Amino acid sequence: SLAGSLGVADKTVLALDAHGGDQGLAVSVPAALAALAEDPCLEIVLVGDRPELESALQTVPGSAVGSTHGSAGPPAGREAGTRLRIVHAGSTIPMDAKPAAVLRRGRDSSLWRAFELVATGEAAACVSAGSTAAMMTVGVKLLGMLPGIQRPALMAYVPNRSGYTGMLDLGANLQVSARQLAQFAVMGSVTAQEVEGIERPRVGLLNVGHEESKGHGTVREAHELLLGLPLNYVGFIEGHDIFDGTVDIAVCDGFAGNLVLKSSEGLARMLLGEFRKALNRNAMSRMGALLARPSLRRMLAHLDPAAHNGAPLLGLNGVAIKSHGSSDRKGTTRAIVEAGREARRQVHKRIETSIREYRLETAA
Repeated sequence: SLAGSLGVADKTVLALDAHGGDQGLAVSVPAALAALAEDPCLEIVLVGDRPELESALQTVPGSAVGSTHGSAGPPAGREAGTRLRIVHAGSTIPMDAKPAAVLRRGRDSSLWRAFELVATGEAAACVSAGSTAAMMTVGVKLLGMLPGIQRPALMAYVPNRSGYTGMLDLGANLQVSARQLAQFAVMGSVTAQEVEGIERPRVGLLNVGHEESKGHGTVREAHELLLGLPLNYVGFIEGHDIFDGTVDIAVCDGFAGNLVLKSSEGLARMLLGEFRKALNRNAMSRMGALLARPSLRRMLAHLDPAAHNGAPLLGLNGVAIKSHGSSDRKGTTRAIVEAGREARRQVHKRIETSIREYRLETAA
C-alpha cells in the first residue's frame, strides 16, 4: 500500500503540478503551504523546475523543504515545511497543446512527472491547474482507465439554493453514448456518497424537458438504463433544477455541461458586479450595505468559485484533481485539500466496484 511504502500510515502524499495554471508558482507554492497548514495529514510533492521552486519557497517564511533529491519519502518533522518535497521537471505543457504533442514531447513536463508519482505509488493523487485535455491524455496514458470504463468525466460543484450540485461531464467528452452517461451517473453518485457524505444522492439527467418523450435518442436510452439501476435516480431535469437544488448530481455530456458551467459563471460575475454597483450608488445604499454586511458576506462566500474549486477527473485508475486555470491561492488550496479527501476515501476503487456490480462495463 501507499502508506506502507512510505512508512507513514497516517499521511496522504499529493503530487502538485506547480507550473500548471495561469499564475504558476505565484499561486501553487503559497497554496501548497496553506493546504499543509489546513490539513496536518498531507504531504505535498511540488513538481517543477527545482531552482525556480526553491527560489519561490525562499520568499515564504518558514517554508524550507526537506530533501530535494526527487524523492517523495517520509518527512523529517511535523512542521509544514518538512512535509514538502521537490521533484524536478524540465518543462511545462502549454495550455493549447494537442494530445499528440503531449505524448511526444511532454515526458519531462511537470504534469507528466506528477502523474508518474501516482502511477508508481509515491503519491496518492495528482493536482493540476493545467490543460484539461493534457490531464486526460497523460492520466489515461500513465494511470489507465478503471476496468469497464471507456472515458473519464470531469466533475465540479456549482452552488444551488441550499448547497451545491455536482455536475458531470464538464468538457472532457463532447459526444457520449447512453451507457457512458449511465456510468457518469454512477461515478457522480459514488463521489457524492464517499466525499460529501450524502447517503443517497439524488441523480438527475439533464434534458430539454422533464417529460420522457423529450430529448434525443441518447438521453432517452440513458434514462431507461438509469431507471434499472439501484441509484436514487429522479429522472430528467432541466437547467434551472441544477440551481434550485432539485438534485445532488446532474449528469450530461461535456458539451452541455461546459456551456452550463461557463454560462453560470458569467452570469454570477455580472450579477455580483451589478449588485456592488447598486450598493455603492449613493449614501443611502452604502448605509444599507453596511447594515446587511454579514448576510452579504455569507452570500458571497457561497457563490465564490474558490470555495468549491477542485474538479475530480473520474474514471481513471487513480485520483486526479483539476484546478481552475485562473484559480487564485484560495481556490488552489481548496483543490489540494479536496484531492486529499478523495485519495483517503479511495473513490476510484469504489467506483470500480459499483460499475462492476451494476454491469455497466463498456466494451473497449
